[in-house]
Amino acid sequence: MSARGGRRPGTRGRRGPRVARALSAAGVAALAVLAGMPSGATVPVARSATLATAHPTSRAAAVPPPQAAGSARPAVTPATDVAVVVLGAMTPTVVRAGTDVTVSGTVTAPLTGPLSGPTLRVVRGEVTVDQRQALDDWAAGRTRADGPTVATTALPTVGAGQTRSFTTTIPWERLSSAKPFAAVPIAVEVVQEGAKAPTGAVRTFVAWNSRKEYVPLQVATVLPVTLDPDVDLFSRDDPTRQQAWQHAIGAGSRVNRLLSGTFGADVTLAVDPSVLGPTPPPSADGQGTPTTSSTGTGSTPTGSPAAGTSSPGSTPGSIPGSTPSGSATSGAGAPPSGTPTPGATSSPGAGTPTAPSTPTGTTAPSEAAVAIARLGDDVVRQLQGRSVWALPYADADVAATVGTDPANVLVRDLVTRATTLTGRLGEPARADVVWPVDGLLPAGRELGIRTLLSGTSVKKPAGIVVDAAAVTRATAYTPTARRVGAEGTRLLASDTRLSALLPKRGAVSPVLSVQRYLAESLVLLGERAGTPRSVLVTARRDYDPDAADLSAFLSATASAPWLRTVDAAELLTDSGDDKAVAATKPAATVPSAAPRPVLNARRLAQMAEQRDTLLSVSSVLRDGATFAATYREVLDELASARWRYERGSWMTLSSSVASDVRAATSAIKVVSRNVNLLAESGTLQVTIENGLDYAVEDLRLRLTPNNPRIQVVEQPGSIAIGPASRTNVPVPVTAVAAGSAQLRAYLTTADGTVIGSPAVIEVSANPLDATIYWVGGTLVGLVLLVGVARAVLRGTSRVDEIADIEAVTAAHQGVGDQRGGDRRDSA
Repeated sequence: MSARGGRRPGTRGRRGPRVARALSAAGVAALAVLAGMPSGATVPVARSATLATAHPTSRAAAVPPPQAAGSARPAVTPATDVAVVVLGAMTPTVVRAGTDVTVSGTVTAPLTGPLSGPTLRVVRGEVTVDQRQALDDWAAGRTRADGPTVATTALPTVGAGQTRSFTTTIPWERLSSAKPFAAVPIAVEVVQEGAKAPTGAVRTFVAWNSRKEYVPLQVATVLPVTLDPDVDLFSRDDPTRQQAWQHAIGAGSRVNRLLSGTFGADVTLAVDPSVLGPTPPPSADGQGTPTTSSTGTGSTPTGSPAAGTSSPGSTPGSIPGSTPSGSATSGAGAPPSGTPTPGATSSPGAGTPTAPSTPTGTTAPSEAAVAIARLGDDVVRQLQGRSVWALPYADADVAATVGTDPANVLVRDLVTRATTLTGRLGEPARADVVWPVDGLLPAGRELGIRTLLSGTSVKKPAGIVVDAAAVTRATAYTPTARRVGAEGTRLLASDTRLSALLPKRGAVSPVLSVQRYLAESLVLLGERAGTPRSVLVTARRDYDPDAADLSAFLSATASAPWLRTVDAAELLTDSGDDKAVAATKPAATVPSAAPRPVLNARRLAQMAEQRDTLLSVSSVLRDGATFAATYREVLDELASARWRYERGSWMTLSSSVASDVRAATSAIKVVSRNVNLLAESGTLQVTIENGLDYAVEDLRLRLTPNNPRIQVVEQPGSIAIGPASRTNVPVPVTAVAAGSAQLRAYLTTADGTVIGSPAVIEVSANPLDATIYWVGGTLVGLVLLVGVARAVLRGTSRVDEIADIEAVTAAHQGVGDQRGGDRRDSA
């Protein structure tokens, strides 16, 4: 039992002044600006006062977030023929004996004419508000406001379309009730001079609590911290990407407003780890290098490259384009293929072998990468010291997955990666609470979630967050938030009505949300005041609050003595007599809390296939872990539930990812060529080109002939290629017959997984048959043999019959000399 519920009647305790200051600071500042402002003017809100006086820090380690950029309070739009009454503040929010209520706000005259001598009056409704339907009827104006007037204030004439501020005080005796607690309906009306019917009015509630005759409700609040569905977050253009991340998580962003508004409050934040920016690539020891600084100032990432930078020319959160195949050479103008070894000749155009280039040094991260990393570090510091749950990475759409493919490997990996949030924060962040984006629990989903998580490091769900309406049959009272599913899984049932009252950005009067929330909780309490129960309040994934309004709302609601704020994790176990009750099937169809899913069985299978392809390519890269992290970053984002809110953006990003995956996986390829084989055996030089900025190793080349004319003697072994280069691989082949043949050349990993782009090598085989050599040799031998036989058979030569061969030779020489002399004399 909470000590806060045991205050004496008529005392405020320590929280009363703090709440009053929190609400009045924002309200009074707004009124000061609103007073006398012309129609259509923009009214700023003084947020710093509210944030400074909100609620004490519940965890010493928490670091105050940077001041959210002030958003202007929406200007009051004058109506045509009625006055517009806007409440700016109501203090205190909970009325007790001896405490008068001060109500302040503005009155805007209609466009058709001024408010002449108007009077502001507060009327107490005579209806009994003890059911939730009665709350709706009063707020919607379906119940007549015929009760007594409990306060009046005269106002000066307000010109047509002009705005005038007001303040009125209601004596506590006029709001008291015989009950220990009650939601008192009131109407704040403006009446023209001499008229009885109001010209304009606004209805709300006052929370009355004179004594403690109840068991306080345990209230847990869980708010999602996720990214917007913005494709520019993954743009290749540095300025565009940096601006998108600044808008997503920087000062003044939706995430920043949410973190600012919940600072110091007892709120659990369900965080998508991708909010912190692209995942840093693994370092040499296989672990990502955190970029978080322990100081309170901005930090520059050190050590490994900044988050999302992984290779030369790559950018964080975007898929780097591979080097075009035509330029992936180790030297300028290198030919497409090498010269074959003797026994094989290439067709015209073949060149000489090229040596693989050596990898260049890793370049420094871009300015955009550093800036995005700093933004992520700022978010980390804002989350430290808080109660944090980890959503699956990229807030994977679990609801869509378990209904079609509960064993999907990509989504399972994203569930496992939820645990990385703990490492980034340096603090525990439980990842075993599943929060389907639609809030539903149709038949089979509980089992599907258990199947999905069984293949992850999470193993099994500790709980599932659902809308209470999805697991509750109509009853006379509201059951506890502690539920249990048919398969035994703990369920956390979110109260839809209370959750809808969380203040939203752009609300003209946040006071209405606070007072309606308190009234709803009092009615809920009155259903069974002596029964211990719990309540869960959650927001949609696209929840967009105003920081000051959210801070004041959480402070006011947490200070109500009948509400005891607890950590949401406490709802996963029983608390005394507040035990989990079995989920029941609702009688009517419960609407989804989110738009229809983008993912289906075909798209999930396609993404899983793309993931496997990228992993296969990374297995042959020297820096495969970095490659996988870089290329999969955007692919993983396609599984996010955020695209439900922007379906067209999913299609745009999906097309880009498919194109980039094809380019990345086809960048390693075999080059086609034509070869003439003039011998029975020879060595083909097959060129392999690596168009990636990553070194390749342990690659395999396989050649398969399309007919038996050509046979591969031995397939090549392991192959290594430098980044953005090519190499020639010798392959011994044999030609068993003349003719043309094709060799299909393709690449595989060490385990035989086909990767890269294959090619067809045209081979023209013209081998000289061995019979030709035998016939030629036989003919030469026969000619030689005939010559020898002829010499033997013909006998002695006529030269041998001359007796004095030397005399004959000398006489012949003399005759030649004489003829030579005669020719000289004649000359």
